[in-house]
Amino acid sequence: MIFLDSSYIKGLIIKRDSHKEFSNSIKPYLKKETKVINITVFLEVLNALRQNNYQGDFDEIIHELCNLDVFDWLTKEDYRLAMEKFRFYNGSINFADCTILVTMEKYGITRIVTTDSDFAKIKGLRRICGVL
Repeated sequence: MIFLDSSYIKGLIIKRDSHKEFSNSIKPYLKKETKVINITVFLEVLNALRQNNYQGDFDEIIHELCNLDVFDWLTKEDYRLAMEKFRFYNGSINFADCTILVTMEKYGITRIVTTDSDFAKIKGLRRICGVL
């Protein structure tokens, strides 16, 4: 299992995204992986599409994201755990990323495809941020 961060997904969709080359180079290596996102990533991607005046089919993007192998809808308890992580890291990891960490722990995931360097602060987490 591998978690897909919004930076990777946005790079696949947004034409002028600064991570486009990274996202396209990693995509072939992920074909056989069980892919996981959560509601945080879903919201970040949709907001980025609006901000970048995406002209494509939003329904298609929503369908693709909601039908990945695992889509984690966070619970009230998940948000409480994310707040604990946020406090533990003294805010050096933003709250959205803390919700991602909660999902990763819930599913026993230790790898994340991301360009976000904050995830490098997490011991035991393998951040995939370049060609494999």
